[in-house]
Amino acid sequence: MTAWADLVPQYENSSDDALYAALGAALLGEALGVSPMDRARLGRFAKNWFTNKADEMLQRLKATDTYRIWTETAGPGQLAETGVLAGALHEQGSDDRVAAALGEALARDTAAKHTRSYDVAVSFTDEVREYVRSVVEAARALGLVVFFKPDMTVEWWGRNFLVEGRKVYGQRSWHFVPFLSPAYLAAPHALDAFATAITAAAQRSDDYVLPVLVDQPEVPTELLNPAIGFLRTEDHTPAELATHLLAKVRRTKAAGTAARDFGAAVRTSGS
Repeated sequence: MTAWADLVPQYENSSDDALYAALGAALLGEALGVSPMDRARLGRFAKNWFTNKADEMLQRLKATDTYRIWTETAGPGQLAETGVLAGALHEQGSDDRVAAALGEALARDTAAKHTRSYDVAVSFTDEVREYVRSVVEAARALGLVVFFKPDMTVEWWGRNFLVEGRKVYGQRSWHFVPFLSPAYLAAPHALDAFATAITAAAQRSDDYVLPVLVDQPEVPTELLNPAIGFLRTEDHTPAELATHLLAKVRRTKAAGTAARDFGAAVRTSGS
């Protein structure tokens, strides 16, 4: 194992203040020391330097062989872990201390920028739009942050709706709620959203996908395991379903490990 790789676990387990103090010392070629004032000075220097350099640095790393090889095997939504970034930095000439500390700082910064924005993301087709809208309104009244694609018409103007949707359904929501109807199962855009969420679910909590059946759809077993629990719209009012969603989100957030961004979870586990 190379010297920078030996240092990576140490920095992965450090606090932000300790990490930036170590990065400042490495950048300035100083010993870390034990004085709190010294560490604070080094940390301030490193944070200011990092704020100005992080985006540029990450773009440069993407041109390295280390990063290119990683992207060839990375899964959808996966973020580069510290070891990949540190290795790319070392490839570009950074010394061991800088590579390890800066790699961890970049990994944390990237993960923070990709944290989830929504408690729940709903996916549906037009025939159930009004029921879903009522669920969304009731859930929002309970304090949940809900992704409802019709709200994004202006924000996503000029963007690729499939690509933007995949970011939400695969990375930026605590739970994905598909309203599975016969029309849903025949709609390519809906199935794309569902496939994105199922891929994410493989790396996240078992109940990331919360299916709701509309009418009597024949859901192929290759799309949804028959053992997965589901609810039916006919059995629950929108207000009742919103209450169930609130309970699910609270449990997920309380569990802790499921509260991380998909890519961050992969990075932390070292997958």
